[in-house]
Amino acid sequence: MDTPLPNKIAALALAISDDTLANSEDFAPTAVAALISIRDQEPLSIGDIARIVGLTHSAAVRLVDRLEKDWLVRRQRRVGREVMVEITARGRRRAQQLQETRMAAVDSYLGALSPEELGLLDQMVTRMIQRRTSGGNDLEHFCRMCRRGTCDCGLHDAAAQAPLRIEA
Repeated sequence: MDTPLPNKIAALALAISDDTLANSEDFAPTAVAALISIRDQEPLSIGDIARIVGLTHSAAVRLVDRLEKDWLVRRQRRVGREVMVEITARGRRRAQQLQETRMAAVDSYLGALSPEELGLLDQMVTRMIQRRTSGGNDLEHFCRMCRRGTCDCGLHDAAAQAPLRIEA
């Protein structure tokens, strides 16, 4: 693509990530994603956490160790050879705070758009996400920080797999 658009989108994505983590110097992006994922899908095995967050199994073990040390998660029980991880009340509050900070960061950028522009952007972003996740293989990884239960991304619906037409 011979336009500055890809660079602008990459810069915007990084700015949103930076804004989300601005007051969370003790949290790496993988820790944020893990905490939110555990909150929304608990209990999760360490193997599931590794797959969802995109870490090796040994890195996920170390991540769970750090989260457990901070009383944000606890190892619950074993299911066969898998150790299950659940979130603590403190972890639930921290995950909610991180999720709210993330949404506020996004809202601060979307506030520059008119309702019509927001509608068009929503259609275009939905189309890009559907193309990226059409195989379904990385949907869980892609949506690792979605607001489960109240997620309105549309990717989890069977209807979302239908081709999307953008009305300009």
